[in-house]
Amino acid sequence: MAKTKRQKRTATKAQIKKERSSKKLKKVLRQKGYKKGKLPKGKVPHHVKSVADKGKTTKKNVRIITKRKHKRIHKNRRKRGKI
Repeated sequence: MAKTKRQKRTATKAQIKKERSSKKLKKVLRQKGYKKGKLPKGKVPHHVKSVADKGKTTKKNVRIITKRKHKRIHKNRRKRGKI
């Protein structure tokens, strides 16, 4: 079987801006148990399904991970051609 090409990203710039808004992120962080919607030093939010691929900023889709791990995730995705 031939390899399938990755589909183009379907989210518009307006949709991406909306999902990455600080207001939405603060709401999700509060739901995850972070008081005042702030993260501890060295932690960052990570979207499991990327915003560019129409991933939402929801409690289920956002993970809180270390900056180092976040960097590794995206480095590996680039190597595999998924970014």
